[in-house]
Amino acid sequence: MTTKKPSGHSHGFMHKSRSVMTKDKTRGVSFLLRNYTVGDKVLVIIDPSQHKGLPHRRYHGKVGTVDKVGRRTVTLGVKLGNKTKTLITRLDHIKPFGV
Repeated sequence: MTTKKPSGHSHGFMHKSRSVMTKDKTRGVSFLLRNYTVGDKVLVIIDPSQHKGLPHRRYHGKVGTVDKVGRRTVTLGVKLGNKTKTLITRLDHIKPFGV
């Protein structure tokens, strides 16, 4: 007996995150010069050119509040449904909300 050969795309992680992970243009370094303080509102925008500290694709486009600022990372509180999730990400994947 043989099993049926799969046809079409697999709906795994790479298929679902393809639109988020597309690279349009090169990015400058001005995002590294921004100073974040506790309580700031930030927007989670995934930068596909940097794979370190990459948040999950479900947080792409979400607004979070800065809870803690580290040397390279920022800890955010992101509202997801009825819960507030803690998200640890690098400076490459966030930008100030409303700018």
